[in-house]
Amino acid sequence: MIRIGVIVAHNSLQDVLPIKEQLKERCELTFFTYKKLSEIKPLYLENYLFFDAVVMNGLAHLVLQSSNVIYQIPTYYYMANERDFYKKLFHISREYPNLDFSKVTFDFSGYTDLIKLEELYLNNEEAHIIHLDITDNFYGELLERHIELNRSGKVDLSITAFSNILDKLSEQGVNAELITASPETILEVFEKVILEVRHKQLSESIMAIGEITSDALIPSKIENTNAEFNQSLLHTTLLEYSKKNHLTMIIQKQSVHFEIFTSQKDLLTMTNNFSQDALVEALSENLPFAINIGWGIGQNIDEARKKAHIANHEAHQQEKPSFIITESGQLISPNTEEKVVLQMTEETPELQRLSEKLNISLLLIQKILSVIEKTNTNELSSADIALHLDITIRSSNRILNELESKGVAELIYKKHEKLRGRPKKFYKINFHQGES
Repeated sequence: MIRIGVIVAHNSLQDVLPIKEQLKERCELTFFTYKKLSEIKPLYLENYLFFDAVVMNGLAHLVLQSSNVIYQIPTYYYMANERDFYKKLFHISREYPNLDFSKVTFDFSGYTDLIKLEELYLNNEEAHIIHLDITDNFYGELLERHIELNRSGKVDLSITAFSNILDKLSEQGVNAELITASPETILEVFEKVILEVRHKQLSESIMAIGEITSDALIPSKIENTNAEFNQSLLHTTLLEYSKKNHLTMIIQKQSVHFEIFTSQKDLLTMTNNFSQDALVEALSENLPFAINIGWGIGQNIDEARKKAHIANHEAHQQEKPSFIITESGQLISPNTEEKVVLQMTEETPELQRLSEKLNISLLLIQKILSVIEKTNTNELSSADIALHLDITIRSSNRILNELESKGVAELIYKKHEKLRGRPKKFYKINFHQGES
């Protein structure tokens, strides 16, 4: 669960609290309130190490900026934007229909670059805009300036962005309105923070991508009228699994499959060190259709995604729920009595060209070369393939038939001198034979 610290003025806490309920499924919020500006810097420096990110109001950001504080973690701030500002002005004009805006004072020029207050006035009008430096006595000085303008008769209404002076203005008989960031604006900032933290967590660890496929997700399949419902059900199940197990997972729906972005650390947790795919088990329990998952681990998205696609294809071909290709290139089949590991051969340009020329998957070529290296012979039976790749005889025969159809495997018969009966079928494999 993402942990976010929130620094907010004491009187503005109620504006941010609703966000906690809205985001409770995705992050954990802890609030720190201040009454004096001098409290902001200690609040940040004493607490930021305990969080993945910090969010604060615009004034707190200005205080830390003026104190030359360097943010060590993702740190965002929110403030009223143009949408909030003009929406508030509309409500004020409705509440005070005879209001003369030349007799209104604003105290947040410079507080935001989005709102150019001077542009609201005519050339011959005096703009009552309070400009103050950020000091320890900021609130006191701000309060005095509002009261002074009001008592001088120049101002009928004060519009402030600082909730900590609102009650005191009222006590002094000053008509005042508060303009703050709307719930929508605040939520937008938190959404950006959550997204940045997720990407940061993934970039700081080795990337793992899962590719999930199923015929039940493809609308074009014959009589598959539930594809859209199945996609929604799968997405919901993935979200629930991530939440229940406190995992960092970004789930994206592609055209006919789903992708999961996570870290190797979380994948190791999900698969009990690559020995048991708990996600597959959870999906099997909650989905009325079968799925295949291919996991790929790499230093970047492209590498991990490519491995995930190959692993998914392998799971489909071998009729197993999931396969994993590790960062070092090991192909692992979890959810078996013994963890099956195949060290894939190095992906050289020659192998890549051979794969493209013969229209045979690179992984299949690597697997067969691995078996040839282990057995020290290129004459293999279906039983040999099945034993070394931990697949069924049926799957082994399918592989050998494909190699034969491509012209890289020749069927031969070998009869052992000490054994009776008909000769045993072997396939003599030579990938370079198919190049000619």
